[in-house]
Amino acid sequence: MVIFSIDMFKRISNFIEMKSKISKYKTILCVFLIAVISVSNSLAEEFTATVSSPAVSVGDQVQITFSLNANGKNFKAPSFPDFNVLMGPNQSTQMQIINGSVSQTLTFTYVLQANKEGTFKIGSAEIYAGNTKFLSNPISIIVSKASKQQSGAAQGQGGSNPSASVEGGKNVFIKAKIDKSNVYQGEGISVTYKLYTKVTLLNYSVNKLPSFNGFWSQEINMPQQLEFRNENIDGVNFKVADIKKVILFPQRTGALSIDPMEGEVIARVQVKRQQQQKSNDPFDQFFNDPFFSNPFFNNNVQDIKVTLKSDAIKVNVRDLPSGAPAGFTGAVGKFTCDISLDKKEIKAHDAVNLKIKISGKGNIRLIDAPKIEFPPDFETYDPKENVSATATVGGVTGTKTFEFLLIPRNAGNYKINVTPFSFFDLESKRYQTIPSSELTLKVGRGNETETTVISGASQTDVQMLGKDIRFIKTKDPEFSSDSGLQFNTPLFYSMVITPALLFVGLIFFKRKKEAMAGNVKLIRSQRANKVAMKRLSAAKKYLSSNEREKFLDEMFRALWGFISDKFQIPVSDLSKESAALALQQRNVPEPLINQFTETVDHCEFARFAGGLAESNESIYNKGIDVISRLESTLG
Repeated sequence: MVIFSIDMFKRISNFIEMKSKISKYKTILCVFLIAVISVSNSLAEEFTATVSSPAVSVGDQVQITFSLNANGKNFKAPSFPDFNVLMGPNQSTQMQIINGSVSQTLTFTYVLQANKEGTFKIGSAEIYAGNTKFLSNPISIIVSKASKQQSGAAQGQGGSNPSASVEGGKNVFIKAKIDKSNVYQGEGISVTYKLYTKVTLLNYSVNKLPSFNGFWSQEINMPQQLEFRNENIDGVNFKVADIKKVILFPQRTGALSIDPMEGEVIARVQVKRQQQQKSNDPFDQFFNDPFFSNPFFNNNVQDIKVTLKSDAIKVNVRDLPSGAPAGFTGAVGKFTCDISLDKKEIKAHDAVNLKIKISGKGNIRLIDAPKIEFPPDFETYDPKENVSATATVGGVTGTKTFEFLLIPRNAGNYKINVTPFSFFDLESKRYQTIPSSELTLKVGRGNETETTVISGASQTDVQMLGKDIRFIKTKDPEFSSDSGLQFNTPLFYSMVITPALLFVGLIFFKRKKEAMAGNVKLIRSQRANKVAMKRLSAAKKYLSSNEREKFLDEMFRALWGFISDKFQIPVSDLSKESAALALQQRNVPEPLINQFTETVDHCEFARFAGGLAESNESIYNKGIDVISRLESTLG
């Protein structure tokens, strides 16, 4: 009986152990199956790119679709540098349930327009499904030259419904407005370009920015996105958005023209129901009833491209009244002027800064420094200019400073006379003069063994040399005598003739220097490249500190200043046409002239288009390249 019980116990223990092993294997098998299913699901996820047509003509539209057969996030599209983006991205999600199985498709769609011939490759888009990053396949599109029939269809805005283009043109347009059309030379004009629409706009772009010939322009910062508001014009309600604001300062008198702005939009307009031929079908007759022509029933719409162009604006510019003071340098507006020295007493060969600060409202960037009479014992350097200005629809306000570095070479009490600062007051329509107090500087005796060396335009750049110790010799000198005479030797004659030749050369050099000093135009022409490189260096500093507006201002000053100095063209007469003509007369190659014009266009577009324009680094590199090539060509 006892033996039977022990045997039964062993059998039960073996059974339990076997069952435990089977359960362990089942658990491992389940984990393996779950992993296989997960891997298969991840492998089933695909992110693909498709194109409606791999070959199109210039002006044709093509649709790019990016599809993911799962739920995704953080979609990032590739760039389309060779196409105009008419629409997109349009996102849509589609779900299907078949026999209890759920599938999902996420799509992003773009509508592009080909604008030039060639074979173009569109890179991969990226998206995340869970924690996995997916890349789409790249796409190649061949763009061929448009045929005559296609060109005619493009002019008809699609050809299928010409009336839609006319309807869109009536409901959307660009209009330029100015605050005044009769101004003085140098008086600021506020110009605003507005986009008016009564229909839904899917996209807009600017094709040609206005070139302000005869004006100095100051851009007003605009938001990146259009901000629409309601406005009533002759009883009709429009949605209006400001697309560009600028302050213009006329640089010459007479009748000047503000060029139009050109652009285009993709507008969604309502298409009228086409009249059908009379039919005996009662249903056709019923739905052709005029009652159903009501817009409530007519929901047919079409997306069309509408070309926009604002009107040119005429401005009458009057000359400033006669009787301008002697110190007037062209300042128009309302200003204050402060002149100061950073030190009242110094020693000879030390440096001192004379600072002129002009503040107010008007053409602050175009103001020149008052004339200064420096004592003859002073060594002076070109002033360092700094402008801080803000442009609004009310005008330009800010401050412009001039810093002169002075080094007196002899001791004494000196007086520095500064010409009174004058400006034309627009409120009183009179010239106003701000008297300047006489500046006095006491210069003490300095260390004559020290020499001041200037390496820049600020006091921090002044270095002192000549402080090395000169040791006293303690040994007795040793003398030697030579009784031989040196007459009638080459050394003797060279010592006699050399001073005479040096004296004649010194006179020739001095006369040449005086002649060049009198020829201001020649000096400006020779220093054009040096001044341009100095301005490009300042632009590089603003580029590094990400000060976009100041960077573009310096780029304009470098490009236009180079042409003005090189060909002695006044700033008021500078334009793309006059610059191109001057370069052509100097036999500059046509591609180089086009490169200069395109660089100026890129700067203008960057000031308006913001993030849509080229990078600041690219504009800077193009500016250096074109100025360097022009200098090497012109010599």
